[in-house]
Amino acid sequence: MASSEEKLDALLHALQELTTYLHGRGEKTLALSKQFEEHAKKDASSRDFDLNQAKMLDYQHHVWHEIGNVVEKLVKQYE
Repeated sequence: MASSEEKLDALLHALQELTTYLHGRGEKTLALSKQFEEHAKKDASSRDFDLNQAKMLDYQHHVWHEIGNVVEKLVKQYE
């Protein structure tokens, strides 16, 4: 059976991986947001849809990073 210290180390490692994942998701949604913005410039027929999608994805980008920052803060607190 793993000791408490080993369990804590494993948990901190998992949280570090989660932080990386969350920030990665943030960057992916930002890239997708920019694609919708670019498409809105090129195609007037779907401009409103594209701009709404870009806005929603930009918001998600910030949320992913905010959650990642909270998890990162927890990791640093318990390291």
